[in-house]
Amino acid sequence: MSDPYYDSVVAKIRKEATKSRDTTSVFWDVIEGTASIIDSVAGTPLSKGATVAKFLQSKASGGGGDDLVPNPWFVFNGHEDNDTSATKKYLKHRKHIAFASKGVGLIGSATSQYTQADVAGILKHGNALGSTSAHIYKLRALAANYKQSETLTGWIDLLIKMKALKAGARGTQLVGAAIPIGAVGLASDIASAAMELGIKLTMTKVCLATSADIHWRAYQEQAISIGRFGKGGKIGPASNMMYEIFARRGITRIFGKHDVNNLIKDPCGWLALNDKLRLI
Repeated sequence: MSDPYYDSVVAKIRKEATKSRDTTSVFWDVIEGTASIIDSVAGTPLSKGATVAKFLQSKASGGGGDDLVPNPWFVFNGHEDNDTSATKKYLKHRKHIAFASKGVGLIGSATSQYTQADVAGILKHGNALGSTSAHIYKLRALAANYKQSETLTGWIDLLIKMKALKAGARGTQLVGAAIPIGAVGLASDIASAAMELGIKLTMTKVCLATSADIHWRAYQEQAISIGRFGKGGKIGPASNMMYEIFARRGITRIFGKHDVNNLIKDPCGWLALNDKLRLI
């Protein structure tokens, strides 16, 4: 069943990508627009050329809506028509169990004003904070199995730093707060593009950018594993990273397993992954 909102977003991303713009520029454009919907911070400043971002802001349902934005890498590579039901189901479930929380996926809103995080002070405690998380522990072990993958190691280091930032802030202090690029260690090409475009990095934007990259990499790993798509297993580092991030432990196991295989195929699955990363 066609979704007019979703189709209009896809059309806008495609249109911008066919212009003389670098895809990385359009990528950040989508990230900015999606982040502005998630955070709902009044007067959110946008970078130069944020055409898609402004479009997303104008189309947003204003909080409480379930409007979905596809992973820009899926659109750039022609995979935006895949089923989006897995993400819809995930976000609906999160809305029910975290109704009082703000900024979940594209659901709800946050009202914190801009603040500046004390990044240097927070990161001093990064190792201790990371060791307390079962997810971080498992992800470190995963990285050890893929020592040759600088990309995977970079993703995991970034998650640990973001966890430290989050733990050192109070409540929604990080909503809309500027985070120095060097503090979170984004991939050099992505970070350079952000700087050139004048992107103000925030926790939300970093999580979204990371989610989009991991999600797209996982999809590629699954797609090239002929006959194994959606069957799980040791297919690749990004896929295994998603399986771990969505793994339920403790009391949350009563809710059953997340449909990770279909989230990987779902062009909006990056929104569910973003939600999980922000919970780690």
